[in-house]
Amino acid sequence: MKKSLLALAALCAVTAANALTVTNSNDGSVLANAVLGASSSLMIVGGSQTVTGNASQSGTYTGFNLAPSSGSTPTLNLANGIVLSSGTASVSDTNTSNNTSVSVGTPGLAALTTLSGTDTFDASALSFSFTAGAGQNAVSASFVFGTEEFPTQSVTDIFGFFVDGVNYAKFADGSLISNAPGGATNFISNPVGAGLYGIEYNGLTNVLTVTGLLDTTLDTHTLTIGLADTSDRIFDSGVYVAGLIGTTTTGGGGIGPIPAIPEPETYALMLAGLGLVGWAARRRKAQA
Repeated sequence: MKKSLLALAALCAVTAANALTVTNSNDGSVLANAVLGASSSLMIVGGSQTVTGNASQSGTYTGFNLAPSSGSTPTLNLANGIVLSSGTASVSDTNTSNNTSVSVGTPGLAALTTLSGTDTFDASALSFSFTAGAGQNAVSASFVFGTEEFPTQSVTDIFGFFVDGVNYAKFADGSLISNAPGGATNFISNPVGAGLYGIEYNGLTNVLTVTGLLDTTLDTHTLTIGLADTSDRIFDSGVYVAGLIGTTTTGGGGIGPIPAIPEPETYALMLAGLGLVGWAARRRKAQA
């Protein structure tokens, strides 16, 4: 009995340690450093970091590991990074409301207003200048976008990832990262009362990567990561962003799923397969 209680206590401690925890901050230096990947070659230009919004709308997070309570929807895992919100960055770990709204009264963001084609409000954004590693022509990051707008609202919040002034945050069908009418397939439904994911947002994207192309005519580049309410200040959204790195791509930028990392068993099968190919080649050579 005592061992069982100790095991239960240990399990609870691990669960608590892995819970999504947000530390509010609108310090540009703190947020810019927190969004960088562990092996990032990007060098942030000191003093260039700016934040739009107040401290309740942004911060750093740890323990982003959303596992569904049932069904076949995916577990959403992100490395530690930053969170930006059109309401409050610290959202509930339950889903009990269809219309969570915190009107913080902050302005919109011009780049998001242009992108959405309508007025924006309650913007939360991080901007900074940086230099990339030799030969790199792009940057990429991982993110999850969650929203209370899903699935009922036609006036939707919007997320942008602007590299050298160009937005690369678009779904595979070309639509912007928002709860656009008809874009339900871009979101995982998290209905109130279903208890699927322990987070307030009614709709979540899968874990995605966004890749933005660098203007290679420039020595110093700019990045703006941000989201905002559009047309009104109600029904909040948030975006969790991590692992920003410099990279090289031959594509045109945009978003896609996180590349799968093979399990150890997969590596073993790959090596075994390579070994058989090598053996067969040596055998053919010996018979020649």
